Amino acid sequence: MLSPHRPSPKPALTLALSALLAVAAPMAAAQDAGEGDTGTEAAWNVRGGVSVLSDYVWRGVSQTQEDPAVQAEINLEHRSGFYAGLWASSIDFTASGEEDDGVDYELDGYLGWAGELRPGLELDVALTRAAYPGARSGFEYDYTELEGTLSFAEYYHVGLAYSPDIFGLGGRGYYWNAGGEWPLGESGFGLKAQIGHYDLEDAAGDSYNDYLLALTRQFGPVQAELQYTDTSSYGPELSEALDDSKLADGKVALVVGWKF
Repeated sequence: MLSPHRPSPKPALTLALSALLAVAAPMAAAQDAGEGDTGTEAAWNVRGGVSVLSDYVWRGVSQTQEDPAVQAEINLEHRSGFYAGLWASSIDFTASGEEDDGVDYELDGYLGWAGELRPGLELDVALTRAAYPGARSGFEYDYTELEGTLSFAEYYHVGLAYSPDIFGLGGRGYYWNAGGEWPLGESGFGLKAQIGHYDLEDAAGDSYNDYLLALTRQFGPVQAELQYTDTSSYGPELSEALDDSKLADGKVALVVGWKF
């Protein structure tokens, strides 16, 4: 999954993001109007947001050649816990001097359910199809992934994601993770930490660990996150099959997002 650097979104991504927001605005307005009329929670709710990132790091590895990214999401949630949505991000898998794969953005569609199993224990299960429009022949990365996350004791979570054909490599991928997020007193700041293990032995002949430590701050509907990420055991097999190991080195990134 390795194009010349693209520090700004391409027209295709800009159109995709604009379309998401164009759909979101009237749906959100209709939702607010419905709640105002009845005074009760609507059966369906629209959620979404836009984020700007100094570097899009996913499971410890930069997806943008360490350049900035812009992301947008829109989803529809039912009060029963079922939801569906679309998520888009600018990406750049090709390093300078390598053959261009034709991919400028990722577009994910997902279906899921989230709810409380019992007091203090919540489950979130989602099936995602990740697509990379515009990919040239020989650079097909599309894959399907099923992910489950258990949240407990208010601040903690554990999760597992499985793909039968991760990144179109023809093999399975398993991603295990555990972490937590805690408020720092009454300061308005929060601390987030996570450790993960990505088992790509079947697909790429190796596995690696990733780590995340972040400081968060909420400003109304805007949330800022300053994160440090790193990996270990990211060997030459993964550099050959996926991204260069330098993209998995320790790095600091800033994420600022607006949600509605």
